[in-house]
Amino acid sequence: MTFFSRIFAARQARPLDVAKFAKAYASAAQARFPGAEVKIEEAATAAGVKVHWAMPDGMQVNQFLGNAYAAYQKAPADMDAIIAAHLDAAPTGQEADAATRRASILPLVKTTMWLATSLKQLDAAGIENKEAFITEPLTDELLVAFVEDKPEAMSYVAPGELEALGLTRAELMPLALENLRRQLPALTVEGKEGRYGVRADGNYDASFIFLAQEWRDRVEIKGDPVVAVPARDELLVCGSQDSDSVRALRDMAARIMAQSAYGLSAQLFTWKDGKLVVFTE
Repeated sequence: MTFFSRIFAARQARPLDVAKFAKAYASAAQARFPGAEVKIEEAATAAGVKVHWAMPDGMQVNQFLGNAYAAYQKAPADMDAIIAAHLDAAPTGQEADAATRRASILPLVKTTMWLATSLKQLDAAGIENKEAFITEPLTDELLVAFVEDKPEAMSYVAPGELEALGLTRAELMPLALENLRRQLPALTVEGKEGRYGVRADGNYDASFIFLAQEWRDRVEIKGDPVVAVPARDELLVCGSQDSDSVRALRDMAARIMAQSAYGLSAQLFTWKDGKLVVFTE
């Protein structure tokens, strides 16, 4: 394994897979709400796995486990505390106020293929209103979508929700970036010798590509930042004048994208005139 591969190697497997984590979560929910009927709804991806329970008074509660499982993967020893915190945030049936909702809006890097597939799924489900997402183009193959990062789940911001949020479409991206900027202190950088991985929470790592100039001083690179976002939880960087690292970054990006369930792009990018463009040597 090359030095670069060791730096950007996939994270080690965690003690519990998402199915076992969901069982632990459901058990904790049952203990927290003894009179509730608790069940697990499986899904194709970790983000879609849901624990559902019905309270004796008829209230229905759904908690998607994507965020909780991502937190557990980063700190498996803290599983009990993570589950407890997410149960504390279980929906009460009351909608958060607009200010609280605005503070939870974040940018999420997605692919144009994801958008096309999602729209086809709406078609297949017979849903006529397909304005379920607000997106902005990023590159030929990437775009940014906007989500409310709620404790129980991510939910996409739809055009019809802007009025309730007290936002215009033009205000959405600046707000999302400002909310993301508040997470900069928790950002970590791994690597050395000009080759680095920028780490966040496993959900928004790639989104920090928008704030590259704000973490630029944490990496020692030659030239301008060359970045890769091969997956949602990967943001890799080296310098434009370091040809060996550029070649290694290109190879690693292709490998990660091919293996990840949340693959984005095997391309390398740089910022030019405020736009993300494909990097060419």
